[in-house]
Amino acid sequence: MILELIYEKTYATSMSRKLQDSAFRLLKKAADDIDKHRYKKAFESLEKIEKIEEKIKNPVISYHLLFFKGFAKYKVDELEEALALLGKALELSWELFSKEPERRDYRSFVRDTIGSIGELLWALEDPDEAKEYISSMKGIFEKAVLGFEKLLESDPKNTDYLEVFLGTIEHLGLCFEAGELIEDAVQLFDKRFDLIEKLLESENEISDHLSSLYDSLLNFGEICEEEGYFEERYIEEAKRVYDRAIEIYGKVLDKYPEDSDTKVNLSYIYLNLAEIYADQENLVKAEECYKEVFGLLKSEIEKEPEDISVSENIEVSENTSVPNKFLFSMVLADVYKTAGTIFLDSEDTTKARYYYTKAKITFRELLDKCPDFPGADKSLARYLDELAELFLEIGDLENAEICYKDEEHIYKNLLQKDPENPENNEYSLDISDIYRKLGDIFAEAEEIEKARAYFDKEIEIYESLHSKEADKLMLEAYKADTWNHIGWLYTEEEPETAVRYHERALSVFQEAFESKPWKVFIHEGLLETLISLGILFKKSKELEKAIQMYEKVVKVQKKLLELMSTESRHEKAHDYDLIHCHDHKHDIDHDHVMDLFYELKHSHDLDIETTYYELGVLHSEIGDEEKSSAYHRLALERFEEITAEWSENPKLLMLASGRAFVLGVVLLKKLEFENKDSSIARKYYEFALRTIEQLYEANPTNLKLQEMLAKFAGQIGEVYKNADKLEETIKEYEYAYRSLKILYENDPENPKHIHNILGALNNLGIGYLVTDQQEKAKEYFDKALALNKSLEKSDPEDLDILKSNFMLFNNYANLLEKMGDIETSKEYRKKANETNAKLGEEDPCWYTSFDLLGS
Repeated sequence: MILELIYEKTYATSMSRKLQDSAFRLLKKAADDIDKHRYKKAFESLEKIEKIEEKIKNPVISYHLLFFKGFAKYKVDELEEALALLGKALELSWELFSKEPERRDYRSFVRDTIGSIGELLWALEDPDEAKEYISSMKGIFEKAVLGFEKLLESDPKNTDYLEVFLGTIEHLGLCFEAGELIEDAVQLFDKRFDLIEKLLESENEISDHLSSLYDSLLNFGEICEEEGYFEERYIEEAKRVYDRAIEIYGKVLDKYPEDSDTKVNLSYIYLNLAEIYADQENLVKAEECYKEVFGLLKSEIEKEPEDISVSENIEVSENTSVPNKFLFSMVLADVYKTAGTIFLDSEDTTKARYYYTKAKITFRELLDKCPDFPGADKSLARYLDELAELFLEIGDLENAEICYKDEEHIYKNLLQKDPENPENNEYSLDISDIYRKLGDIFAEAEEIEKARAYFDKEIEIYESLHSKEADKLMLEAYKADTWNHIGWLYTEEEPETAVRYHERALSVFQEAFESKPWKVFIHEGLLETLISLGILFKKSKELEKAIQMYEKVVKVQKKLLELMSTESRHEKAHDYDLIHCHDHKHDIDHDHVMDLFYELKHSHDLDIETTYYELGVLHSEIGDEEKSSAYHRLALERFEEITAEWSENPKLLMLASGRAFVLGVVLLKKLEFENKDSSIARKYYEFALRTIEQLYEANPTNLKLQEMLAKFAGQIGEVYKNADKLEETIKEYEYAYRSLKILYENDPENPKHIHNILGALNNLGIGYLVTDQQEKAKEYFDKALALNKSLEKSDPEDLDILKSNFMLFNNYANLLEKMGDIETSKEYRKKANETNAKLGEEDPCWYTSFDLLGS
């Protein structure tokens, strides 16, 4: 293709024929050397041409010299030099074209040079650098377009002019796409559409141009998605591009109604348009687009015979080919699935179920009709697995079970087809995964016996593989994990049965942990087993046994922390076999392919502080307060260590403080209810507060931290309020108010902040009213009333606002009555009664108990 650029020898020139012929021979040799990757020789030839060109000053040879030097530089990865040379080549080609636009070779120079520039800009893999280069060349790009438009005015139906101009526009589009200059690319689409329409009127072959258009629309869609281009101001323009493309491909189909490539391209465009409409929540238009795709795909499926010879199959991989009919049916089912998902997202489960069912029917037809191609079978199994999960999302257990059983059928067929296939163990494990999912589904639906049956089948798979699978330890661990799942089935109704299954799992996981403690599936399984037994023993009041389980949890967690030492990191990292492990579904959720020790460091497996906390609670339950305090101190020390270890990671510090707070508030409720000393519980809370306060000092623009502080203090205040500790209650409400005030002052129009601060003011007013601090109570109620007016204006019919008003008016009336302001008290009591009556009309569930108000 490069050689076509060389031979044009009809030039009026005074140069020596011998030098001219020599230059062209060298150009041919350079082109041949570039094609064969002999770049050193190519550059030697180009240097000789440069010396000749200095003597003869021939612009055509000058152009070829620049072009080939640029192309050769591109091939040796000297991209910046290549772009500079091609830029000069484009300028020279433009000069030639502008003087003699009728010459085809000059038109080709412009087209091909822009094409090479586009190829180089993509090779940069740097949109910003591409933009910068395009900016410097924009003027000549625009001149080239105007030059071709002017040329077409002289002969609008000249197919050669149309062809070369279209090629130039395609290459310009490539440049703009490389620089992610979407607006510029969009403008070119209209020109491309017009030129393709004109070529359609001729008998010229335009399949290459249609293929190029499809590629550009594909790039257009991908870049738009990456750049968030489908913002409101651009959506209509994007839709217009796709609508025009649909019109063009529609005309092609009118001319060539059986053209499969055109149908595929048109389907893609409709799918993109459907996605835009779905994002706009225009599901009617989205569904119309999907129906067009259904029609196009069905027309392809219907035209294929039922039985297709192997020679007519399409190769989809090096070793696998499948019939065209099969592929189109797979795509049709997948599009049904996609259509269902847009309705699932809009909570229209009826429509979602309709399309998922269509997908299921189409997939099931393939089970009987598809040929025995392993690659195709495995793809179908994967699609059925995905569809089963979608049925689960809409609560359709029956259809989910059908899909999983069809998937099971595929893998069983694969096992029977070739008993000696080395992949058979993988297929067996795939079947075990299906049984696990079905067991989990029916466990969640509380169909215990059905779930149990599937778990038993899963165990049978592991036992059947025991003699074949090299890693027997992992098979035993998988089996133990299934015993845990069976145990969880009986946790509520038959806890003794649950204990038996967990204890069976425990012996396996303990042995496996001794051999492979770094294996995520094993140490997580061991911890789950120990904690499950600990919970069961707590429920049955076998507290000594529960303590034993949690003490074992601590030992496991300490072992895992030891593995994180620098020495262990180097010794064990190469043994970490997640990358090579079977993609076992009930395993893969934990075994992400990532660095083991990063995973461990941030894993809940290492929440040793939580385990210390549990031991502290349990020892308190058996009356050993000394040990209880010791374990709580260990938990708090660990939290302090975490803040030191994660000091540079605010996200993890927030998680740690949140966890400490939850432990503290649960313990505080328990101890206050039991009327015990709750000072240890406050230490968890104080750690959480202190951590978030320090984070806020370092990041004062992060208002989420103030939200956390307000929630922490508010919840602790509620605990003290329920324990009738009003002094502590007021203190926490004051703290929450300070944080809420910061949030409100940063965004005073935010209804959420107004609601929250209003609630805090009301709570403080009540607190001070109940403790007979009437002036303080009035101060806060007055602030609440002033703020309430602005909230009422935002939405006077909002039931939450009305409920808040009722409480505020009634509490304020109580205060004024206590202060002796009877007249004003009556006014607010009247307002409270009017609000109460309105609430009774608007909300049938509304009720009030005046005895509770102000308590």
